[in-house]
Amino acid sequence: MQGIEEGAAQQAPRSSDIAQAMVAQIYGVNVKAMRSRRRSNPRTALARQIAMYLSHIVLQMTFAQIGMAFGRNRSTACHAMHHVENLRDDPELDRTLVQLETLLRQAAGGAA
Repeated sequence: MQGIEEGAAQQAPRSSDIAQAMVAQIYGVNVKAMRSRRRSNPRTALARQIAMYLSHIVLQMTFAQIGMAFGRNRSTACHAMHHVENLRDDPELDRTLVQLETLLRQAAGGAA
């Protein structure tokens, strides 16, 4: 049973690749920069936080899985989740998130 759980944990970070690629394209940033351990510019940081948010909301990844997929820790993923939730008060950003959620669900094959 433990082997199955480990396999699922390894699969989940790979599924975030779709979210990372979509958000990188929309925000005009490099996926490699989003995964980098170095401090990034504010646009790249926001893109990473949005991709983390989508990975949790749409792909139902845990904060630990998200942290692993982005080269961060679970508390960073949790912070990103709360930060993006607070940003949803901006109608333009909210519309963008709704569109990204829809696209990611479609890209994930409706499984998410």
